[in-house]
Amino acid sequence: MSYNNVENFLKYCNGPENYNFEFECDIESYNLKPSLERYIIYKATNPDAAKSVYPNGREFAILIQKKEDYKRLEDCDGSEGGRHTKLIHDVYYKLWGWQRSDSAFGRIEANGFGCRFGADTMNSVQNILNDIVNEIILREENKPLLHKKRGNVSINYLIELYADEECREKLLSALNCVEGLCEYTDAYHTIGNFCLVPAGFNGKRCILTRDYWDRSLQYLKDKGWEDDFNYSGNNKNDYYRYINYFFLWDYVDADGNAITLLENESGGMEYRERFLMKAVQLIKRRSHFMVAMLRLQQLLGESYAEIINSVFSKDDSAYNCYEDVLEAVKECLKDNLTDDIEKLLSKTRERIDRLPRLV
Repeated sequence: MSYNNVENFLKYCNGPENYNFEFECDIESYNLKPSLERYIIYKATNPDAAKSVYPNGREFAILIQKKEDYKRLEDCDGSEGGRHTKLIHDVYYKLWGWQRSDSAFGRIEANGFGCRFGADTMNSVQNILNDIVNEIILREENKPLLHKKRGNVSINYLIELYADEECREKLLSALNCVEGLCEYTDAYHTIGNFCLVPAGFNGKRCILTRDYWDRSLQYLKDKGWEDDFNYSGNNKNDYYRYINYFFLWDYVDADGNAITLLENESGGMEYRERFLMKAVQLIKRRSHFMVAMLRLQQLLGESYAEIINSVFSKDDSAYNCYEDVLEAVKECLKDNLTDDIEKLLSKTRERIDRLPRLV
């Protein structure tokens, strides 16, 4: 079922922290497939896939794009808008006061940010998947996959392999053996991997940072974005407020510098597997916190704005950890700290503590 809004999401979803927003499309044949296959099929709905130089992949994409069901697939982070992004847009509004305008960007209600924001998925799939496949096809047992490649590994090459039943089986078998990859694609579209970024940064970070979230944060700290967010890295207030406002503490050190997740990009599979496992853990930790803040917003109503203004708008430095943030929330509430809220914050801390950072 689709939830469409936060109220239904929190009331009816069993384990909202692990809910995959891909299921908002409510296409049974699609939702029953493993997440890696869903990813490739979703990419095949891109009009560019129907112009691929790979013949089987091109035909597969054309067929997919003709199916009425698959015309309903949309970008889960809400960056493209659409009918099935109501839930994530409501999440952004409830937590951060953001509403998407006709231009796909919008302002948030917090004081201090001078820029508009757009939706984004933090930890991306395509580049890390390309690198993994590039290593896999060099193995002797996977040489049939290599013979089909033209140029660099790309999503169109993966669609070509998927479109060929024999190659599909070999590809998926090899990918399923990569430790952490299936967990990563499962977590990729859960709530803890969604964020807002300065307007226009979503479309450019793939080129600037290969879409890696740690590099994207470091770019925003060092160089800012255009002329209204932390411009040229000189005004750190925007950056620290950004880390605190969007719950990004796991991704930075005490000085606000991004913690490296992929330690050796040119290294072997062990480094990529380590990256996948670290990223999944950080996504899960943030998912628990975000769901807790949605529940807190429900309990507090308009008073939740006090938490936004007093805790999440801090701009002189970034909090060190979730524990510090939860303590700051409790301190902010003081006399309004009911038993229900205290229990919620305590359980959230316990759940996050059970998922230690691997960085």
